Amino acid sequence: MTEQYMHRVIHLAEFGSGFVNPGPLVGAVLVKEQNIIGEGYLKTYGAENAEIVAIRSAKGETYGAELYLNMEPSLDKGGMELILKAGIKKINVGIINPKFQGENLSVLRGKGIEIELGLLKEKCEELNEIYIHFITKGTPFVFTKWAMTLDGKLATRTGDSKWISSEESLNFVHKLRQRVASILVGENTVKIDNPMLTTRLRVDKISNPLRVIVSKYGNIPDDSNVLSVDKNTKTLIISSKHISEDRESYFLNRKVDVLKLEEKNGHIDFKDIVRSLGERGIDSLYIEGGSSILGSAFDSGVVNVVYAAVSPKIVGGKSAITTVGGRGIEKMRDAIVLKKVTHRIVGNDVIFKGYV
Repeated sequence: MTEQYMHRVIHLAEFGSGFVNPGPLVGAVLVKEQNIIGEGYLKTYGAENAEIVAIRSAKGETYGAELYLNMEPSLDKGGMELILKAGIKKINVGIINPKFQGENLSVLRGKGIEIELGLLKEKCEELNEIYIHFITKGTPFVFTKWAMTLDGKLATRTGDSKWISSEESLNFVHKLRQRVASILVGENTVKIDNPMLTTRLRVDKISNPLRVIVSKYGNIPDDSNVLSVDKNTKTLIISSKHISEDRESYFLNRKVDVLKLEEKNGHIDFKDIVRSLGERGIDSLYIEGGSSILGSAFDSGVVNVVYAAVSPKIVGGKSAITTVGGRGIEKMRDAIVLKKVTHRIVGNDVIFKGYV
């Protein structure tokens, strides 16, 4: 029964996906006599804590109840006082919060509350892998995602890439966009595809990630969709420090932010990109392509997780674009071997996930 309650906690926490960054996804369930009497989750960054919402939503007497949380609580916003006033006897926690390192659990134990730690630990860690990485490293957790044909092509020899993957796979992409704080492509993708890079899901609430465009000198068309910004849709151009003043001013006048970085061997280093984004409080980065950008990301060693959608299509052609460009690996023995690999069938495609 205890795992059942924690599964419910994780489900609730996921409702905050895309809205709590750079905070954690947190859910809470209040249980008494094997009945759920209260539920809650962190809705937005800085909002009322999940445990507070759960206790305040409780139906019936809370004295002697057990609280289930996927992560160690922060105990601010009056949470400590409310837990004690409600008479909670035991708190079941999935993982510690790396920000507090278990100190808040020790405080609760000192108040006479029983603490059980480690329930569905691996699932709770995966749920908050973005938050854990950002708090401990100070840089964004980096996803890469691409769709490719069965023969490993990102596009045909003419550059056509619409559409490799199924409609169901595209929906999966938009769920990833909803989850992350930023999404990145290079200027070539902007020129060729003119993408919106927004989240399109049939849900009540949408969160659009910050659109990050790598363009050394700002050479993207003025009618690019990514240059249309509003209060819910922002864009950041990452350029060389040698970008012209006129081009920089043009972007700034359109309310598009510009981050200028040093060139290294004629390129902008991805390590500098993720460091700079981390300094801006960006906790996650989703690199969507294309081949050159993906290659640079892998060459620099910044990638944490890979999603690859493989479509049962064959296009052939030795000049057709492969998924990961860049410098690459010289010896097969040095190839990047993904860990904790899983896969799922989505529509006609197979989507692989693995950790670098």
